[in-house]
Amino acid sequence: MIKLILIPLKGVQIVNGENITFGISKTELLKKIGRPSSENGNQLFYDDYELRIDIDQYDHVEFIECIYGPFLEKTEIEIYNINPFKTKSSDLIQILSEKNNGKIDQSEEPYCYAFLNSSVGIYRDSCEVDIDEMITEMKNTGEYESNEDWVLNDKEKAQFFWTVGIGKAKYYE
Repeated sequence: MIKLILIPLKGVQIVNGENITFGISKTELLKKIGRPSSENGNQLFYDDYELRIDIDQYDHVEFIECIYGPFLEKTEIEIYNINPFKTKSSDLIQILSEKNNGKIDQSEEPYCYAFLNSSVGIYRDSCEVDIDEMITEMKNTGEYESNEDWVLNDKEKAQFFWTVGIGKAKYYE
């Protein structure tokens, strides 16, 4: 398993490997970690690292996102000495808020938060309230018992964020 340490405003330390820092050129990035598994415009996807790396208009790294959340198979992620995908959402928000020490974009809460001073962003598709509403609906229609296992599994997953990204200074502003 590859260990990645996210260092806000700096980049990613790949334990026993190369570091990816904001501002390095795409050419330098390719020398450090190789060709991406796939590309979509300025977004490079690295399946082995379970990362998406965005390149700015000047061909430099500007954003790095861990894209498989609690479902990681090849990597272990750390930010501020915690695994963000094993830290319950309310605890993660609190930790990132303290480390950010400033303005937070909460316009898409509870699904997405951007910590402006530290250029950290977190995202999830659903939260526990969504699943609780779905459970109530399913119980009212008599569909809950036959779907209980997967619904409870989704409720467990909804306690955590699914992506965490870090960007260069002022990335979210």
